[in-house]
Formats: sequence, structure tokens, C-alpha cells
Amino acid sequence: MVTSSQGQALSQRGWAVAEKSSRLMLSCREGQKPPSDFRPASQLTMDRGGSWRPAPGADQDGEVQCMENSTILEQPRNVCLGLINEGNYKSFHLENTAGCFTKCRQSGNEPCDLKNLQRYWLKYEFHLVENQMGIVNMSFLKAVVQSVSTNISEDLLFSLTPSQVPRPVTEEEHEPPDRVRLPRSLFESLQDSRSVVRLAITLLDIGPGNLFKGPELSLEDSSSVLNNRVVGLSLGNISVSKLAEPLEITFSHQRPPSNMTFSCVFWDVTKGSTGDWSSTGCSTELSAKRTVCRCDHLTFFALLLRPILDRATVQALIRISQAGCGASMIFLAFTVLLYAALSPQQPHSLCLRASRECERCHPCPQPSPRLGHSPHPQQAEHDLPAGRTAGPCEPGLERQKESSSTLEGGPWRLRFYRQRFKSEDAPKVHVALSISLFLLNLAFFINVGHGREPSDATCWARGAIFHYFLLCTFTWMGLEAFHLYLLVIKVFNTYFGHYFLKLSLVGWGLPALIVIGTGSANSYGHYAIRDKKNMATLELCWFREKTAVSALYVTVHGYFLITCLFSAVVLGLVAWKIFTLSTATAGKEQGPNWKGVLTVLGLSSLVGVTWWLAILTPLGRSTIYVFALFNSLQGVFIFCWFAVLYFPSRTAVASSSGTARIDQVHTASQE
Repeated sequence: MVTSSQGQALSQRGWAVAEKSSRLMLSCREGQKPPSDFRPASQLTMDRGGSWRPAPGADQDGEVQCMENSTILEQPRNVCLGLINEGNYKSFHLENTAGCFTKCRQSGNEPCDLKNLQRYWLKYEFHLVENQMGIVNMSFLKAVVQSVSTNISEDLLFSLTPSQVPRPVTEEEHEPPDRVRLPRSLFESLQDSRSVVRLAITLLDIGPGNLFKGPELSLEDSSSVLNNRVVGLSLGNISVSKLAEPLEITFSHQRPPSNMTFSCVFWDVTKGSTGDWSSTGCSTELSAKRTVCRCDHLTFFALLLRPILDRATVQALIRISQAGCGASMIFLAFTVLLYAALSPQQPHSLCLRASRECERCHPCPQPSPRLGHSPHPQQAEHDLPAGRTAGPCEPGLERQKESSSTLEGGPWRLRFYRQRFKSEDAPKVHVALSISLFLLNLAFFINVGHGREPSDATCWARGAIFHYFLLCTFTWMGLEAFHLYLLVIKVFNTYFGHYFLKLSLVGWGLPALIVIGTGSANSYGHYAIRDKKNMATLELCWFREKTAVSALYVTVHGYFLITCLFSAVVLGLVAWKIFTLSTATAGKEQGPNWKGVLTVLGLSSLVGVTWWLAILTPLGRSTIYVFALFNSLQGVFIFCWFAVLYFPSRTAVASSSGTARIDQVHTASQE
């Protein structure tokens, strides 16, 4: 592209310069030759990619003898289309093209061809290797090219200090914070074909525009290339990929914001229409003030700073959570209605018998041998009439006499009685958990679905309510684990007067005390998840930003961690009993114990295993999606467990009841 000042210079050299239709017309005088980077219009043709090429039969060196009044036509003047300077890498052309780093913005008016411009800089590395030895030191570009023997004895280390040209560093020197380490094995693998190779190392400042940002970073999700700096490594036309020992690039940086993370990427020209960043073949090692990238190939590399939850991800997670929570609320409502709808006339209370003799006295108050009867073996003896001895149907006594083999092969019978079902504690605990989870989902819908910004008082109330039902859900999941512990692990000396009343005081009262204490400190208010540009990606009523961080970690994270650890220990012990004792009662049974597996999965929904997935969310976005999906469906899992447990068919009870399996564990434990 010829600017006005360049036109004046050409005029001083004897050229007649005139501008016409955004093109410069150069009128040749007799005996003159045009500059080497100009061609007569008749000798230019445009290829399918939009690039100007010499026409067939044209003079390839561009030096043609001008005739009087002949005209040489320059290509379109917009250098950011990537056509004018294509293949030209002199300082003037580099600076001219580098201006597009700033001009090519998403909201700018400058027409740009990102693909051509990015290809220009990618080819520059090949130009360095093939045509130049030495260094390049420009404000936006630092590069070094040097010959390297393929028979080296140690790894190569180069400094990548942004303000300096890359330089080799010895092992004795202090390692710079920004550096690249090239393994010796990389060069040894080339010994069969050559003894010396040319290595080009480039530091390119890509500026704030759209060049080398890719489609993902152009969606205004606050992602960015760290310091707008790209590191290029090239051996020219030698393709290097799938290295046995990866190269290492170390980037120094400040501690990222809490909602941002770093990822190592390379520029993949095959991704998308213009190319994009990819992490295939690269691993990321994060630390507080530096990140080490290990990759198995050579190309352009960068360190991306990305929000853990950008706007698009947050919206997708909200939609997934709303769909899952809506389904959970429906099934949780079914669970509560099924519990309340049992009529006293219909035989709808589970009573499994372990002997035919006990069938004759089924009205006796024998607790159900499933996760659901009151784990009070001593209560039965306490409730016997004076002077009456325990009969074969008395609770806790007959089952102590049965062996595990009898329990495994005995004639199980299913009978339902509403009175016993209503009096047992386990169904009540399940229903209490269902109610708390239903109300939590409802509070979630209200919190994330409000339209205009609520007042401070309204937001305080919403945050407190959401916090309360969240703690209630955690508490009832912990009480489910406690009830399971009494039923399967401890077994003896487990009678508590007004058992469910005491559980209710803990399940509903303890969260209330915590919320009252937290609210008195004015901890609730407006909360926002923000990106790097301090723009809110999600706003809701929760704990106040910055001022209530300690309350959030203590009353939510700490509380969840305690209930999670307790539930995990109990579930592990129960699973151990189910699998070890069931194997003992079955003798040398071969194959997997699918009944035990399904039983443990059912119990997992009660103690909140889906919430444990939150611990894995720092691993990446995929785990966040998995957590959002499975956790929002907890209500569906609880309903399935409730229905299978309390409303099985006769054949199901006889053949595959997970409840019976738990009772065997219980009975064997008593023995």
C-alpha cells in the first residue's frame, strides 16, 4: 500500500502519482522501471482465495519496462485484507501489517480478513527460518533464529522476557520467569535426516484486536490471551508433532481473579473457518504466579485467561438446573402425596416375615425389616404387657433367632398396613427430606428468575430463605445418614423416645438458628458472579459480596463438608456390610452383586451423593455440567427409591428387593 508520504517519495524519484477510485495510478515515463513490489495491471489476476497473483506468462520478478503513458495499478489500499503485503516481510511491511492488530476490532469499521492476516504471521516463522539468521527487534515483535546441532547433549533453554529478544540460557544461569525448554530428544529424532536445523523463536504482541483471538474469544465472554502475547516455535518446513518428551513453556503472571483460570493452548489452523485456539496435545500446570505449558508439537502458543463461569456457561447451567429442579419438584410432590394418600382400609404398610410361624400373627407390632422401621429393638420388650413372655413374633427377638441362610432363602411375604407405615420413622425422614428439597428448588426458581432488581429488604429475605432451605436439605441428608447408621451399623441400644420429634427439631431448628445468627450480622444481600472485566454474569440474592465471605464459607461450605464427610463414612460402612454379609449368606455365589449395587445407589440419593460432585467442579467445565445435571435431579432419584422401597410387587420382593437385602444385614448384625 502506498501512503501519501510514499507517493511524494516516488514523485521525487520521477514517478507521476495520481489517486483514482481508492487506487494509486503510477504513470511510467520512458525508460523507467516500476518498483519491484508493483506489477502492471495487465499482468495481475486474482485467484479463488481473493489474492493477487501474476497472470500466466507474466514477468515473475515484477521488473517490467514501462512504456510512455503506461499505467501500473496497485492492489486495493486496505492492508488489513491481507493481500498487499502477502509474502513481503521487510520492516516496512511488518509494521504496516502490524497496524491491523489494533484496527481489526469487533466493533471497528475497518474491513479485515482475519484468515489472511493470521496466515501472514504464521508464514513469517517459515520466512525467518528459510531466509534469515539473527534477531528481529521491533516494538511488537521479538525473534531469534539460530542453528542447532541435532547431536546436542542437553535440553535447550531460552528466555522469553517480553521486553527482550529471546536468548539462550545455560543451566548455570538463574532461570528467567518466562522461558521455553526444548527437550534434547526433539533434536535427536532428526539426526537421521540432518545434522543441523534452524530454530526460530518468536514473541508476537497481537494487540487488543480480533487477530489470533478465535471465535470463542470473540464472543465477549471476558476471555483473553494473557498480555496479548503469542510464542512461536518453528523449525521451518520440518513438521514436529507427537513428541515423546513435551516441550515446556513457562508464563509468569499475577494471581488470577477467583473466578478466572488459565489454560495452555496452541493455534490450530484447521479449527473453524479462520482457525482457533485448541488445547489438544497440551497440558496445563497451574500455580499462584506462573503456569507451565507442556505440548507435544511446535507452532504458536499462548496462555488463555478464561472465566470459570462465563456468561454463556452460566446461562446454560441455569437452564439445565431449572429443567432438572422442575422435574425434581414434580416427583418430590408425588413422593409426599403417596405418603399422605395411603388409606387405613388398604393393606399398604410393609411387613416382611422371616418365618411361617410369624405369618399367623402378622398383626403383631413387628417393625419392617427395611430402611424404614424404627430401629428400636429394645422398645419391643419395653412395650410387652406385664407377665407376658416374648413370642415368636415379638420385634427384635424372632429375627435374632433366624440365621442368615434362613433369611436368604425363606418364604418372604409382603403385607401392607397403613397404621404401621404411618408409625415408622424412616418414611417420615424421607418425606421431610423431600419437603426441604422441594422448598429449596422453589426458592432457587424465585432467586434466579426475578425480573427487575429487588430492593435491599426483599433481597435480604430471599437470601435468608434460600440459605435456610439449603441448610435444611443438608441437615436432613445428614439425618438420613444418622438413621441409616442406627439401623444398620449400631443396631443395639438405639431406642430414643420421641425419635422423629427430636430429628425434626434438629432438621428444621438448627438451620433456623444459623440463619438467624447470620442474618443478624446483615450478611444477606445482592451477590454477583463476575468476569475479568468486572461484568456480572449472574446476579442473585445471596451473601453480600466481599463483606460476608467468612459467613459463606463457615455456614455453607463448612456445614456441607461436615455433613458430606459423615454421610460418606456411613454410606461406606453400609456398603461394606451389604456386600460382605450378603456374600457370606450366599455362600460361594459368583458374579457381581447387582442387588447390593442398586441398594447402595438408592441410599446414595438419600444421603446426598449428587451434592458431593461439587468437590470435582474445579477440574473443569465438564464436571460443572455433570454436577448441575445430576444434582438438580436428586428429587427424581428420591422418588424412585421411595417407590421401589415401599411399593414393590410381590415377585420383586421375593426376588430382588433391596430392602430385604438391608434387613439381612441388620439381622446378621444382631446375631
